Amino acid sequence: MRTCVMPFYLSKKVFKQQTKTLVAHWPFGAIKTTHARNLLGQFYGYKDDHDFQKTSINHGIRTIPVTQELVLANYVNWVKKLADLGSMNQIQAKKLLHQLWPGYLSNHISLHEKLYQATLRFHGNCNNFLNNNSEISELVYRFDDRPSIKDTIEACGIPHPEIGAITINNQWVEFGHQLQNGDRVEVYPNPHKDASISMPYKPSGELTFLLDVHLKGLARYLRLAGFNCLHNDRDLGDELLAEISSNQDYLLLTRDIGLLKRGNIKYARWIRNQLPQAQFKEIVDHYQLRDEFKPFTRCVKCNGTIHQIQKSSVRAMLPEDIFDRFTEFKQCSDCKQIYWKGSHFEKIQKILDEARQ
Repeated sequence: MRTCVMPFYLSKKVFKQQTKTLVAHWPFGAIKTTHARNLLGQFYGYKDDHDFQKTSINHGIRTIPVTQELVLANYVNWVKKLADLGSMNQIQAKKLLHQLWPGYLSNHISLHEKLYQATLRFHGNCNNFLNNNSEISELVYRFDDRPSIKDTIEACGIPHPEIGAITINNQWVEFGHQLQNGDRVEVYPNPHKDASISMPYKPSGELTFLLDVHLKGLARYLRLAGFNCLHNDRDLGDELLAEISSNQDYLLLTRDIGLLKRGNIKYARWIRNQLPQAQFKEIVDHYQLRDEFKPFTRCVKCNGTIHQIQKSSVRAMLPEDIFDRFTEFKQCSDCKQIYWKGSHFEKIQKILDEARQ
């Protein structure tokens, strides 16, 4: 059945009952009865309440009687219309419509049934969040109202910083694009350089990494390679980490998927690997850092810069055997930690070399 354009007929008694229902269940607190009557009149195709009252006694004006078949056929369009007339979202309008026509709707359309659906296909590493090892996976997403594509993707489990590009019906779109019924969506992981509209990948210029409390081992490797890497042994909390990352354009690294869904975060990655050395290799590969190493220029303890110092200046700070065996020493400008090429040096150098391969 087509959506009808002429006014719908319902008795004055039903109209009066629905006015009371509208007043009782209005989602924004109080609504005046006169306002509710005018809104209902417009909802059923009249100019206002007065037009409804006049039409109901003028039998020469053609109207369409409201039947169960008609309510079911016009359900989606009526939800949209009620939402627009009442300046509410479609979820609120759906609840109101079920209050207005409980006998016609309760046994046929569940209040929890979504109005629309779209098809989403996820490519590459996006599937890491879907418990799916496939290169491409597809799902049908059901929804109400007009969600942004960013909110839609995150509802499927994928944090927005992991997204590189999105197409809807073969058109590149931004995160704010609103999803429509029947859309076909393609979601690509970061980075995706071939897109005409690409999402944030990493800040320009020299990178500063911000790591959550659980990634201390990764922080040490990044600092050994010479990257500016902020990490605190004390848990700063998701809100503060997100704020710092956003305000300073720091690249946030975490194993907390929920943290990455905070709306103010721009540059970030969910760390897939659990062992620090594998995490380090993951970051080097993902952010293409092979040519940006500056080994042994940062303190692994505090992230300060380290510099060459005279051997004579550290005699009182080192064990005698260390002082006698080595000739070159470096010191952190912040915490004053002293470094030398001990037995661990070759092992660290090998780890750095392997990460760059």
